[in-house]
Amino acid sequence: MLTRDIELKDAILDLIDNSVDGATRQLKGKVSKANAYKGYETRLSLSSKSFDIADNCGGIPKEAVKDAFLLGRPKIDKDQGIPTIGMYGIGMKRAIFKIGREAEVESRADDGAFAVSYTTDWLNPESEDWDLPIRNVRNAAKKGVTIVIPSLKKEIARLFANESFLNSLKAAIAEHFGYLIQKGFSIFVNGEEIRPQTLQLYFTEPSKKGGIRPYDFEADENGVHVKVSVGFFRSLTRQEEIDEAATKPETVHAGISVICNDRLVLLNDKTSKTGWGDGGVPRYHPQFRSISGFIIFSTDDPEKLPISTTKRDLDVGEEIYLFARQYCMEGLREFTSFTNKWKGMEEEADKFFEEAKRKDARTHVSLAATHGSKVRGRTNAKKYVANLPVPEVRNPLRRISFAKKEDVVREVANYLFGDNDVKPSVVGEECFDRVLKECKK
Repeated sequence: MLTRDIELKDAILDLIDNSVDGATRQLKGKVSKANAYKGYETRLSLSSKSFDIADNCGGIPKEAVKDAFLLGRPKIDKDQGIPTIGMYGIGMKRAIFKIGREAEVESRADDGAFAVSYTTDWLNPESEDWDLPIRNVRNAAKKGVTIVIPSLKKEIARLFANESFLNSLKAAIAEHFGYLIQKGFSIFVNGEEIRPQTLQLYFTEPSKKGGIRPYDFEADENGVHVKVSVGFFRSLTRQEEIDEAATKPETVHAGISVICNDRLVLLNDKTSKTGWGDGGVPRYHPQFRSISGFIIFSTDDPEKLPISTTKRDLDVGEEIYLFARQYCMEGLREFTSFTNKWKGMEEEADKFFEEAKRKDARTHVSLAATHGSKVRGRTNAKKYVANLPVPEVRNPLRRISFAKKEDVVREVANYLFGDNDVKPSVVGEECFDRVLKECKK
């Protein structure tokens, strides 16, 4: 039952989360520096035959050994004062049960080293033996945890042999732990070091008048630091792209992501979870595929994070989440409005993007803190409203859009250009231009 509500990829991410939490405890929660995690690492090795993960993140201290191997953690306040996310105590066990038929866990900490074996007999659902012996082992200079799973479940072995799965796992690690990798934490998969994938937004220096800048909000609310940034990660969407999106799946990185204690929980969401289609924000549409952003929660009290037991989903009913969501919606309203105002004039709007630079939103965008204004009624909150450029309404452009069957579009294209593969938008524009010339005669 424990493994039913978690995907294999998420189970592996859980194990890396445990390594990061170990490093965070070693640092005693002092993780605000740019390279706070430098020197800490976790290494994964997986194939159709076996899986193992090893870190140098301090190991499991003697006082925490019992809690580490119980199903669930009775002392959920043990990490109070340290910004971890491992508060439920089921991640390591659930991952082991998900992946293999047996496993060996070894920990080396400053106050001792031990090993635990999950045997095939113990993992048998019909077994009545719940005793899990803990053995003392020889300690080593490198302090950390190693998990070796030498015997995989059949369906897991097939996935580990699949290159597509490995690539998607690496991409998930790059996104989920991108901000931790930025802070110096190293993750290797089959010897390959993973590079961070983080959000970059267009940014015009505040000293310049006008231009494209993100919406930015920061607040301290009930022991949680909240940051919301919404902006453009690319130039405005052209009509041809919107037409293509009607027949092709969405592939770009639009939408809002949610990060809890530097771990990605929700990626590129385009639903009401992050405010789309609610409170004056339009529903997500391909014309908004240039808009991206994030909501970040940081706290030394993991219980205050709005996350589920899987650590890959949100508890959207939490008060702290609803508080952050309302400011995310404010940012979305600003950027969807800009997109609508410049509809049909995307090429004219390009000049604003050409004058701006893409910057890492987490590390280089702090407009609320440096140029923001105080939020009425909240002493610990500041926000920066982007005040994006608006088009001059002299002779506004108007979009003409219609649909015709493909065979007749190709026939007209061949008549106009001698080539039936010309884009439909070009065919339509040429038809209009020719009629306009006739009108002027």
